[in-house]
Amino acid sequence: MTARRVAISALWLALLVLCWPPVKTAVSLGWDGGRDVQMFAAPLFVMFLMYWERNRIFAGAAWNVRVGAPLLAVAVPAYLFLRFYGSGGPSLTISVAILVSLAAFILCFGLRSFRAACFPLGCLLLMIPVPDSAMDKITAGLQHGSAAVSFQMLRLAGIPVFAEGMRMSLKGLEIEVAPECSGIRSCLALALLGLLAGRVCLRSGWNCLALVVATIPIAILKNALRISVLSSLAAYVNPAFLYGRLHQYGGLVFTPLGVVLFVALLAALQRYEAWEARRRTIRFVANPAFKITRTAIPENE
Repeated sequence: MTARRVAISALWLALLVLCWPPVKTAVSLGWDGGRDVQMFAAPLFVMFLMYWERNRIFAGAAWNVRVGAPLLAVAVPAYLFLRFYGSGGPSLTISVAILVSLAAFILCFGLRSFRAACFPLGCLLLMIPVPDSAMDKITAGLQHGSAAVSFQMLRLAGIPVFAEGMRMSLKGLEIEVAPECSGIRSCLALALLGLLAGRVCLRSGWNCLALVVATIPIAILKNALRISVLSSLAAYVNPAFLYGRLHQYGGLVFTPLGVVLFVALLAALQRYEAWEARRRTIRFVANPAFKITRTAIPENE
């Protein structure tokens, strides 16, 4: 067993050195705190989930040279070619580096462990950079949503406001919801939190998906409240609020609202799963799908 661990550690260390350039690129892009934070979070998610589910994943771990070695023999040359001669950009290089990691996992732990670890290993896909065009569309959607919800909040608060697209006018003050105010960072952070919390705290895949999707309106609501408060303070107190620290770091001030809504939704989904489990148990007891009968076993003469 010790020899196997040494061999696995040496192999993974060699692969980490080999694939370090794209890994460093992904981590550095995510570390900037911009629209690629998921690239930095992906390796952390994989390590945490692999440790959290280690008993289930590695219960039947065994070498699988028949499948893993051919995959590794194809993935490594493809990665080296793309790294030194290819022009597909970081997305393609990181994708092939992930394939190298998956092939090495199958070689070291087998297909059974690979199937059990599909979700944690699937988090590696978060390291692939999202195309700028797709990220721009997501940002624009959050931008429009935040502007529309903040306009309704101001109206509900009784503040006279006129809106046209991303622009709002209140008390002679012209405000535009820029892409930088779309709340893309907080939305990504909440979505990543939902992905991790759903896997750890929920049993149903559909409930996990519902939790992740629900982080979008939560992020929009939190960002819209921030825009509404800043606009009101700028219009009725001091226009400097649009350029002060509250504008720069206001996301941190309103983050507790998003966290409270997220925790409340997670607790509601957990209660629903507990209720669903009790309902199924009661249904099974009241109307079992099969009956257990006792038969006489003759004694040996």
